[in-house]
Amino acid sequence: MYRYIALIWNAEDTKADATAGFLSDYFNAEETIWEVPYDGAGMRVLQTGGARRRMQAYPLYPHQDQQRGVVLGKLLHKARRLQAISQNADFTVPEARQVLQTEGQCLAEDYWGAYVAFFQTASRKYILVDPMGGLGCFCLVYRGVEIYFSTLRDMAACDFIDLSVDWTGVAQKLNYGQGRTDVPINGVSKILPGQRLVLTPDGRRANFCWDPQQIAQSDIIYDMDQAVALLRHTILDTVAALAAPYSRIVQSIGGLDSSILLACLRQAPSAPELFCINQYGDSREGDERYFVRKTVAHMDVPLVEYQAPPVTLDFQTLSEMSVTSTPPFYLFLMQDRRVVNQYMTDVRAEVMFNGFGGDEILYAHGLNFGPIDYIKLRGLRPGLVKVIMEAARMQRRSVWAILPEIIRGLSGPESVATQQSSTWSHAFLTPEILALVTAPEQTHPWSHRAAGVPPGKFNHLSPLATGRFDREGFAPPEHSHSTLHPFLMQPVVEACLRIPVWLLLADGKGRGLARKAFQQDLPPEVVWRTSKSAIYPPSKPLIQENIDVIRGLMLEGEMVRGGFLRRDHLEDIMKNPAEMSEGDHGFLFYFLDMELWARKLKGETFADFIRSKVA
Repeated sequence: MYRYIALIWNAEDTKADATAGFLSDYFNAEETIWEVPYDGAGMRVLQTGGARRRMQAYPLYPHQDQQRGVVLGKLLHKARRLQAISQNADFTVPEARQVLQTEGQCLAEDYWGAYVAFFQTASRKYILVDPMGGLGCFCLVYRGVEIYFSTLRDMAACDFIDLSVDWTGVAQKLNYGQGRTDVPINGVSKILPGQRLVLTPDGRRANFCWDPQQIAQSDIIYDMDQAVALLRHTILDTVAALAAPYSRIVQSIGGLDSSILLACLRQAPSAPELFCINQYGDSREGDERYFVRKTVAHMDVPLVEYQAPPVTLDFQTLSEMSVTSTPPFYLFLMQDRRVVNQYMTDVRAEVMFNGFGGDEILYAHGLNFGPIDYIKLRGLRPGLVKVIMEAARMQRRSVWAILPEIIRGLSGPESVATQQSSTWSHAFLTPEILALVTAPEQTHPWSHRAAGVPPGKFNHLSPLATGRFDREGFAPPEHSHSTLHPFLMQPVVEACLRIPVWLLLADGKGRGLARKAFQQDLPPEVVWRTSKSAIYPPSKPLIQENIDVIRGLMLEGEMVRGGFLRRDHLEDIMKNPAEMSEGDHGFLFYFLDMELWARKLKGETFADFIRSKVA
């Protein structure tokens, strides 16, 4: 697993300089072997787990003998023509000089990948995160030294750094949605996707080096054939570039998006050996095996199927999972990750590809936004009739039923909605915590609709502003496989931003343009399938079978001690487990996951639970 730590301080401050030396010595004394790809005045960068062309350091030498920084992660040159595969970006001296001269702006414009850049000039230090946030970047301050890091586990392992939950921040997320543009841990901040920090002796400033709304207004593709060609070749080339360093790849396969990725992998010039894995549930809605088998047979790729394992309170696996910067999905992920990791080991695979983000980026949920945007961008033309009919077909409603909604929707939202979620949790939260929860301000510049951006396109790009694509909550066990998400890579996102939503919803179908682009590669049953699968393992058996352990965890836990949950309400609902409502089962399951996260953040290893085998 690739990780990094960067230390930034005022080199003229003797105390901060000594602290930076202490931190460097501390990390180098760990079992982890840290390399130092950059060590400059007041800036030192460490990395571990790197491998060339996969995740690595890209040194910045604006002059042959003078290094000024480093880009960490995966960085590729943007292909400037269709059917050209992006190549690994090893900086030449002129290219490195351009990075410094543009303050990193050229990274967002001429490159793509999953990276974080650290570099400096004589008077300024820069931190820049790639527009998709593929490699996380968090920050805390310790005795005058700013510590930037990719994974919280490295900070949680430091006994001299105190990490504690910001329970007000957790309640804020609970009441106003799950956008993850901040971190509910006291003293820890997050550098957002596309954000650039500039540190100077006089202070700091933060801005964004990439703007999806600007992309959405640049070189818009109105022609259907051009849009099909652009989307097809962009996805093919992106997958090929990501697959190039690997010889054995597992594709997690289920629906349309992952089938498209498998078709692209099958055509990758590097010709990796491919394997597929599919998880199915015990309900009709959670079983995609018919479609999966059609796809893998069509492409002659081996497949392993496994039933979604029951949710268990497995403290051994929990102890092996990383502590994360935000409450994760430990209980859903523990058993599933164990099965997947074993399969990856059995077939000696080096990486997994996953279709996460396809629904949003390829655009599956358009409703009336097609005709609304058509009117905004093209006016009242004959083509509008076809777009309105497709919108009605997608919703299975009459044209006359949706016309008033289209007219009302022309004004569109001016910002991402801040709506209070259901008050189902209020019975559990203490009055003191609820009193501190207020509607959050929309401060992210992407969360406000720019002039010229129609409502549908704003809806399309809004997940980028709310942090919906963050993978921080998907905590894998240590030493587990890496996962790549091609639909969340900058070339694919930018291509889809340039295509109007009525084309993305071609034929009145969610992801309609993607279906057209890859219909020659997939079985027709898969291409034109409209059903959607979802697997939701029941929480009731876990609660009923482990109620005594859960009672002890919750009533004497971090959430009660922190003044977040009402102990009296927890006691009431757990008195008679057999009579507990379905709703209370769900609430308790949710808060149990959060309790486990808070305990891991504090450093608990669950050793007592493992030894006693209570669950």
